[in-house]
Amino acid sequence: MSKISGIRQYIRQLALALAGAWLIVLAAAAPAPAFDTSLDDELLLLVNGKHTLPADYQPNDLVDTAGRAPSKKGVMQLRAAAAEAYVQMMADYKAETGGKVYSISGFRTYAYQSRLFNSKLASRRNSGLSYGSAYKATVMYTALPGASEHQTGLAIDLSTGSVLSESFRNTGAGKWLMANCWDYGFILRYDEAKTDLTAISYEPWHYRYVGLPHSLIIRDNNWVYEEYISYLQENGSIEYADPEQAGCVYRIYRTDDITDEYPGIVSVSSDNMGGYIITTHIDRLDDILTAWAEQAVRGGLIFFGHGALLNVF
Repeated sequence: MSKISGIRQYIRQLALALAGAWLIVLAAAAPAPAFDTSLDDELLLLVNGKHTLPADYQPNDLVDTAGRAPSKKGVMQLRAAAAEAYVQMMADYKAETGGKVYSISGFRTYAYQSRLFNSKLASRRNSGLSYGSAYKATVMYTALPGASEHQTGLAIDLSTGSVLSESFRNTGAGKWLMANCWDYGFILRYDEAKTDLTAISYEPWHYRYVGLPHSLIIRDNNWVYEEYISYLQENGSIEYADPEQAGCVYRIYRTDDITDEYPGIVSVSSDNMGGYIITTHIDRLDDILTAWAEQAVRGGLIFFGHGALLNVF
């Protein structure tokens, strides 16, 4: 064997040894644990006329935002994660524009929603509409009790005044929110072009917190929330490249098998459809090194014990 050939063989064996070492290290340092359902944060619940909440459902981490962001009510509750994101969004809006956006409605109980729906229905009946016509008109703008996102504590209605109006979309605030809400984990819940999917009329004032990266995925695919959940159901998973860290991606899975295992779990949420949405964050370098190591082992080196090598070429 020539000296050059010997050096080449040595380098090759060294590379394969390092690859095998990476395989062992990665396998030991990053096991794929089954997800823990006790970590369910319920931030990704799908709530609509088909997927409802029980009458006694109420989040246990509600936070009052009325003293921290402009509001037309003395108390304006949201769940903690949504509240922090909302307050920051409103602070940034004021810093950029000098304007104010007022919260009109946040968390509502099942009982409150029931009274609200019945009041709206009665008002339309009193205007002369038949019960059928009044009911149909009411349910398009006011969700039935149990079908309202406000009961999750993750939805908020916004306005530049004291009333909710479609004209909000033409205001500076409405345009700013449509351009920026996604970066804070919020989505415009009821799209004008997709009322057939949401079964609710267009509401440019209604924003729902789903958190990152879900809001960005929904924005980039021009989806309403029903479409996002449907995609996950049909395909099992979706990826989103982390813009803050090159080479890192979010992988979001949907499963109804609680024994499934996932590496890099960030959060777990039930989806109100009998399944769970698992959000993971993975460094693609790990994938590359693992694949490299596996290929190296297949190529002829197998590790035994504490790093001993068997050359099978």
